[in-house]
Amino acid sequence: MGSKGREIIGMDVDELLDLLRRAYCDEWLAYYQYWLGAKLVKGPMKDAVGAKLLEHATEELLHADMVAMRII
Repeated sequence: MGSKGREIIGMDVDELLDLLRRAYCDEWLAYYQYWLGAKLVKGPMKDAVGAKLLEHATEELLHADMVAMRII
């Protein structure tokens, strides 16, 4: 990032990247937990619950992609 870009964001770039990396990790972990939960769910409502968990997993993966694009 150039000096003008650093001036525009108004904060330490290394700190910003650290925050974005943490957000990316949080989103990826949330995706994985929802995805795994969808695969392991049991019981009479497993199909409905599994579908809902996969829906949430997809949303979290989209969030992770959005954060990754900000990092890149």
